[in-house]
Amino acid sequence: VAGTDGSWTVPNPGLNDGDEVKATATDPAGNTSPPATEIVDAIAPAVPEIDPINGTDPITGTAEPGSTVTVTFPDGTTATVVAGTDGSWTVPNPGLNDGDEVKATATDPAGNTSPPATEIVDA
Repeated sequence: VAGTDGSWTVPNPGLNDGDEVKATATDPAGNTSPPATEIVDAIAPAVPEIDPINGTDPITGTAEPGSTVTVTFPDGTTATVVAGTDGSWTVPNPGLNDGDEVKATATDPAGNTSPPATEIVDA
């Protein structure tokens, strides 16, 4: 039963990538909606690409289009950005030093996260 805000949840019975899920809503008067359909995405995106990094220019790269890229800096801080329709992404450079290691992961809209990519700063 949907909550007062319209949200609902059901247990996942162990769906696989590519499975199709359909849902309908039936109101108290017995009227049923047309089905909504969603395809299961159970596969993580590929490792994002990080372009060569210097000490001052923005950090750029490519990832699965629409994925959220999380860039982790040597001090543990992060920056996040959504990759564009062409897969490109950019985050500000916090002033990195030669030899620093930067990591990036991509998380798709289904919540699957890629392994991390790494790039060493050449300042």
